[in-house]
Amino acid sequence: MKTTVFKEQLNVLGNRITVLAGADAATGFAIMTEEVPPLGGPPPHSHPDEEIFYVLEGNFEFVLHDVKHPFTALPGSLVHVPSEALHTYKNTGNTKGKLLVTLLPGNLLDYFRAIGESLPIGTSMDLSSPPDVNAIDFGKVFEEAPKHGIHFYFPETI
Repeated sequence: MKTTVFKEQLNVLGNRITVLAGADAATGFAIMTEEVPPLGGPPPHSHPDEEIFYVLEGNFEFVLHDVKHPFTALPGSLVHVPSEALHTYKNTGNTKGKLLVTLLPGNLLDYFRAIGESLPIGTSMDLSSPPDVNAIDFGKVFEEAPKHGIHFYFPETI
């Protein structure tokens, strides 16, 4: 059995992602931690990868399938997001939250690399306050999305 371990860190949408195990043909998955500032989280979206979120720290609100029925996920909660399911999450706490995320088969990691900023391992980020949306290149976020099978949902499309 072959295990591929990466030590890679990215700033994606103001969140710090640390890749613990990268996807390759032998594993078919990727594992990462995602540190999310208060009020941080992606817009509603879907993609081909299946995701499994395990809440390590903080208070999160998740949406799965139906934006009108969000639910709370506290430390120890596990949230399974099937392939192509509409979903989102937000850190509803007033401090940084942390998720352990498994991606199956892990192709979503390529999207994060395309839109994120590579950081040297151990680089600190200020995750104590909401993300600065003016610092996020949304043009790149939306331009890269179709290349990776990602679809964003806006109020008029939900």
